[in-house]
Amino acid sequence: MISWRGRVLAGGLALTALGGLAACGDEDEAKAVGDRPQVTFTADDTSISAPPEVPSGLVDITLETAPGTVGHHIFVARLDDGVTFQQAMDDEDSFFTSMTLKGGNGQIASGATAHMTLDLDPGEYFVLDNPQNEDSPTDTFRVVDGERSRRQPEVEGVVRLGPGMVIDLPDGFDGAGVYEFVNDDPTEVHEAAVVGLAPGNAADDVVEWFHGDMSGPPPIVGEFGSMGALGPGERAYYTLEAGPPGEYVAICFVPGRDGIPHIAKGMITPFTVR
Repeated sequence: MISWRGRVLAGGLALTALGGLAACGDEDEAKAVGDRPQVTFTADDTSISAPPEVPSGLVDITLETAPGTVGHHIFVARLDDGVTFQQAMDDEDSFFTSMTLKGGNGQIASGATAHMTLDLDPGEYFVLDNPQNEDSPTDTFRVVDGERSRRQPEVEGVVRLGPGMVIDLPDGFDGAGVYEFVNDDPTEVHEAAVVGLAPGNAADDVVEWFHGDMSGPPPIVGEFGSMGALGPGERAYYTLEAGPPGEYVAICFVPGRDGIPHIAKGMITPFTVR
């Protein structure tokens, strides 16, 4: 198995998901909603399932998870032309060289639901759940060419990732509603996981903790979903449901080629839920 699985979300493994996201439909076949299709992925403690074929263009994807003992954090990737799924799994650098990360979700609790809209090009894909595990559940599917949906969701604002170690939240961001996420970095994969700040901690304390040996109590609590890993230049949409009032941060846990999570390099932005 490729070693980056053990590094993605390295600091979030021991955290318990505290909140779910807005629920959506439960059909596993694509169906037209206006001119944007809907597809459902399902996951439990040991498996994840996607339809064998998914339309191209902007597609609404619902992740439905069964009650269990583990949370769920997926990413959806398009394999480069000519690269097989097994080759990607066996390649140490495939995270950066053999696929395009189209999006996913930050950690949610078992039994919760996540909703996202991804921009899918035709080709061979896979979805992977809980990439920090060596035996991460996966499924493959094909995105088929056809009349591509271009209808964008109505959004509260745009969250921009990069260039560099930057998460730019729109004015008034409170972790609730549908947001567009855009990776403006030309070379780096980024995400914007939403977590709470532990009492008495600030954003700088989070960076320091991840930059060190991560000993002692973590300065963050829970994970509330949000957009998962996006490849350079990619965009996607995610439905957020705010947690309880308090202090939060948007974080990129994704590691660079050096194996160091971007949070350890300062990729974090605080916000408040009132």
